[in-house]
Amino acid sequence: MRKLISVLLAILFVVSVIPSARADGTNPSYCIKPLHSDLVIAESNADEWLNVAGLTKLPAVLTLCLAFDKGLITEDAQVKVSAKAASIGGPSAYLEKGETIAAKELIRAAVMISAGDAIYALCEHAFGSEDVFLSNIELTMRSVGIEKELPDCIATYMTFSCKELIALGEAAVESPTFLKYCSEKYAVIEHANGRKTELATANKLLTTLPGCIGLFTGSSKSDGYCGVFACRRQETTYICAVIGAPDSKKRFETASRLFEEAFANYRFYTICEPDEPAIESYPVEGGDVDTVDLCTKDAFGLLMKKSSGEPQKSVDLPEMLSAPLDPEHAVGSIAFYDADGVMLLEAALYPKDAVRSSRFSEVLKRIIRLFLNG
Repeated sequence: MRKLISVLLAILFVVSVIPSARADGTNPSYCIKPLHSDLVIAESNADEWLNVAGLTKLPAVLTLCLAFDKGLITEDAQVKVSAKAASIGGPSAYLEKGETIAAKELIRAAVMISAGDAIYALCEHAFGSEDVFLSNIELTMRSVGIEKELPDCIATYMTFSCKELIALGEAAVESPTFLKYCSEKYAVIEHANGRKTELATANKLLTTLPGCIGLFTGSSKSDGYCGVFACRRQETTYICAVIGAPDSKKRFETASRLFEEAFANYRFYTICEPDEPAIESYPVEGGDVDTVDLCTKDAFGLLMKKSSGEPQKSVDLPEMLSAPLDPEHAVGSIAFYDADGVMLLEAALYPKDAVRSSRFSEVLKRIIRLFLNG
């Protein structure tokens, strides 16, 4: 999955799709935004640090998934379960001290049900100790802009905001390992002694919400029902976080409503990709080629209300470019406007490839001929 280098988002008539409400035991905190953007479509109490039940394990599980993605852990690796790992409470894969089990079964349990024993067994296998694992978890969090010191690898009693959970969720969407297991609804772990442990995801949106691709849930009597969810339809992906819903039904109703309102009212337009021409075969004079493709340095997109119509494009370029051309020097710009003529974004245009002057080429050829002819 290609990750956009950066995304500039412009929006017409920015509004929250759900009336704001502070978490008070009935109305949960929430936030929804497009993947890899700074634009928030709707939010309520989204910046406050709150208790998030089992979602405190998300940084640890994400760190483990990234280790699988990088090949530091292989799915067929055999992991021996320590007494410490087997003793971890909470959601469990029912591991026993001394048993050996495939790493893929452990990461499946970690992602699907946030099994603490599976998390700790993988921690010891891949990182050797909880302290080393903890340092890696904090690096993972810093990579998405979260600066926190954790008391242990499952971040016991730590608080997170909806926006912090979304940042972690965005990283999870980019992890092939995380996506592979968070979309599973039911699985069975096979233990070496013949025992079987059934795993069933608590994420009901995988069944009820078209396009839902995960991600992670948690709940407790004191913290309420929480979740980080992702939903993809066509080329648009939204990430949503919910904290402190009074029950499971309210958690999923809130997330589902946020997604449906976002998809119903907004459309994402991919405008420019850094590896794809924004303008193809633009004419060049005096060069060793007659045309050149023009690109932007970064990726750009627009999120617009569907009622606003299609964005209108305008380019600011000379009728013909003059060689020589350097890919590091802008030759013009491209801009997009709404129906009222308001500029939504503007980006510089660069030659995709260098273009040499034909005069230079002719001079070089003459020098070579003179050299060869003595």
